[in-house]
Amino acid sequence: MSFDLLAPHYRWMEALCAGGQLQRCRTALLPALSVPQRVLIYGEGNGRFLVELCRRFPNVSVTVVEASAVMIDLARARLQRAGLAGAQVEFIHADALTWQPPAAAFDLIVTCFFLDCFREDQLQRLVPTIAEAATADAQWLHADFQIAPAGLWRVCSRVIVGALYAFFRRVTRLPAHELVNVESHLSAAGFTKWQRREFVLGLLFCDGWKRGEIASHDRHIT
Repeated sequence: MSFDLLAPHYRWMEALCAGGQLQRCRTALLPALSVPQRVLIYGEGNGRFLVELCRRFPNVSVTVVEASAVMIDLARARLQRAGLAGAQVEFIHADALTWQPPAAAFDLIVTCFFLDCFREDQLQRLVPTIAEAATADAQWLHADFQIAPAGLWRVCSRVIVGALYAFFRRVTRLPAHELVNVESHLSAAGFTKWQRREFVLGLLFCDGWKRGEIASHDRHIT
């Protein structure tokens, strides 16, 4: 799997196909997060989420795991243009399936439009590995696509998701060919979902997960 060929074109492709909805989805729960100290981001891409994270939490230390060297260059350039060249960001050019993160080191994990790249058998190994990097009270921000529950929009969302997988499998050699329900893997890793936001009639969602006890009045799940 490689996004190097697609990386220079990803920004305009995203704008053309989804407007600002993917970025709106990625950043929807940033205001609701507890202030993190160390953040681990997988598959950041060209840095749009990273810039907003560093703006909101200027003292945060960020580790970005990204398999595309071109995406890393684009993210660095975006930080520079945003006046965030001095942000504490470490880029690691590595395959998420083989890179081993330090244990219990991060209080925020971010996987925006990333876990949908993997098959079920790969997620069975990958999610526990990522979870080992989380502290006992860590937050996990997860955004992705989903199939609508019913009606005509269910058919439309299946067509959209199917077309996306067909395109990315051809261009990037994506191993996955369908969406996998990640919730069971996050629950098994000791995380509880406390908030959800949905966009584009439910095609996109952003979930906030947390380890440890969550008060009932803090949960906002629709």
